[in-house]
Amino acid sequence: MPRPKKTKDRRKARTIIFRVTDAQFQKLEQVAEKAGKRVNDTARIATLSNAERIIVKTYAACDPALLKRLDRIGNNLNQLVKNAHIFGRVSPNIEELCERISELMLQAISQEDEK
Repeated sequence: MPRPKKTKDRRKARTIIFRVTDAQFQKLEQVAEKAGKRVNDTARIATLSNAERIIVKTYAACDPALLKRLDRIGNNLNQLVKNAHIFGRVSPNIEELCERISELMLQAISQEDEK
């Protein structure tokens, strides 16, 4: 089954070609990289928007090593809870452990925000 045809108002039939300096291209390339878009798409957004600035929403990517550690911590906490349910007792250190984990997570989040 063929792809449905676009309506006239959605079809991109025109081409605009313009030249930029190396410095302008590098700046555009940096903005595109931050936005996770191609340079052409970023140039299209910049030229078609009425704003003087392009606002790009970026999200910090979590460090894979941090995610792996958090996964291990989660597994350990799960085992502790399972043990508590089976034997009916909780380690006296569990509250301190949870507080420490919370502190480390807040510290990691604040470091990611600073980047």
